[in-house]
Amino acid sequence: MTETQAASANKARYLIHAADSAPLTDFLALADVDPEIDVVDVIGPRDQPHTAVVEISPDKARLLELHFRSAGKPSQQLTIEPDQPLSLFDSAPSDPMM
Repeated sequence: MTETQAASANKARYLIHAADSAPLTDFLALADVDPEIDVVDVIGPRDQPHTAVVEISPDKARLLELHFRSAGKPSQQLTIEPDQPLSLFDSAPSDPMM
């Protein structure tokens, strides 16, 4: 396994969400030049995105979360969370009376 493959294997998908598109646009500009961040998708109107799907290491995710919480006001508008797969069928019964 090459170093690049090993680095990719350690990455997971995370969602970075913004209440306003400006902080997310700024983050995407920085992500474009950061080799540790792979932008998988951007969700929302082209000129006003609200969510980015990124592949990063868990360590990078923790660093970003700390930065988003402690940095100045614009960064406090960004949140990060693990991307959870969606399923049409949930294992739990949908009827609460069951």
